[in-house]
Amino acid sequence: MLTNGGIGVKNINTIFLDVDGTLTDGKIYLDNGKNEFKAFNVKDGLMIVQMIKMGYDVIIMTGRNSEVVARRAAELGIEECYQGVRDKKAALEKLMKENDFGYGNLAYLGDDLNDLSVMKEARFAGCPADAAAEVKEVSDLVSEFKGGDGAVREILSHILKAKGEYNKVIESFSESS
Repeated sequence: MLTNGGIGVKNINTIFLDVDGTLTDGKIYLDNGKNEFKAFNVKDGLMIVQMIKMGYDVIIMTGRNSEVVARRAAELGIEECYQGVRDKKAALEKLMKENDFGYGNLAYLGDDLNDLSVMKEARFAGCPADAAAEVKEVSDLVSEFKGGDGAVREILSHILKAKGEYNKVIESFSESS
């Protein structure tokens, strides 16, 4: 559901992703050892890989530390994966200064209260259907899907369609090899 009329996305070149509750369903499974389990949606992953191939910078930033997240980021080709970040806005603004981009280039996908400060500043904010009510209020697009169930794919597809670039994704899978 598009909530804020779909703020213009033409300058977006950086995708900022939260993990728990956005890329996953927010559940964290721990066994009696030191093993942690999370489920990621392969459809989200496919679209993230396509965005990277198209030249978008994709950044993961999460409050928890998890080998599972580092592994998933590596599988998708995400080179910027920051974990254990308590103040996402401060960390992101440091990255902006170091890498010459700003809020006007940023699409932020998150689901909970710790995402609010950045989502309010980002050019485009999107969230899963099961995001916190306060996050939904500041989002330009509330996915019809829950976190970990394809919300990221839907939001990224929306951005590409709004920019007239979604056909590049389709064409990349339509070409014979």
